[in-house]
Amino acid sequence: MYSWVLLLCVLTVFGSYDPIVWLLEVAPALLGLIAILILIARGVHFPTFLNVIFLFHVFILMVGGYFSYTRVPFFNPDDSLGEALGWSRNNYDKVGHFMQGFTPYLACRQLLAVRGVRQNGFFPIFLAVSVSLAVSALYELIEYFTCIFSVDGADDFVGTQGDPYDAQTDILGAFIGALVAVFIFLKFRWKTNLNSRDEVSC
Repeated sequence: MYSWVLLLCVLTVFGSYDPIVWLLEVAPALLGLIAILILIARGVHFPTFLNVIFLFHVFILMVGGYFSYTRVPFFNPDDSLGEALGWSRNNYDKVGHFMQGFTPYLACRQLLAVRGVRQNGFFPIFLAVSVSLAVSALYELIEYFTCIFSVDGADDFVGTQGDPYDAQTDILGAFIGALVAVFIFLKFRWKTNLNSRDEVSC
């Protein structure tokens, strides 16, 4: 399944708007893939539905890297979707930040289950949401330091598009994504001894 990530890399790096922007945007997906492969090597396996979500998240990042987030079609103010919703900027990055909260929440819940942390009650939800927010905040810091060191393509990578509250709304998007994951998977029971065929059950 994870070979699809490498295929997406090959398909999107060629012809991308800016290879530097592509690398900056896609790097989190590549780092996440490395982390997942390390966990798998240590005996942690993720359920199929979570692998699909991982792949979908990677696809979102690849699209953003290919076009750059400020230029993704259909999300521009003068495109059909952007015009219908009255947008004044390209809001594709908000899709990415929503997933930046949604995906880490689910991954954290699975890792907590594997580590034997009790899945009932408030604590695992609070911890997983906190991890999602931490991931989002770390990403904003990376964007900040990218601008400080004036990396080529930093403006396209950060993509504030003149919004002074872009960082705050990005973190809010991740928070909303984590909360949506909370309510969707509130009744799910996370298995603690996963093998390659195990799934999460209700």
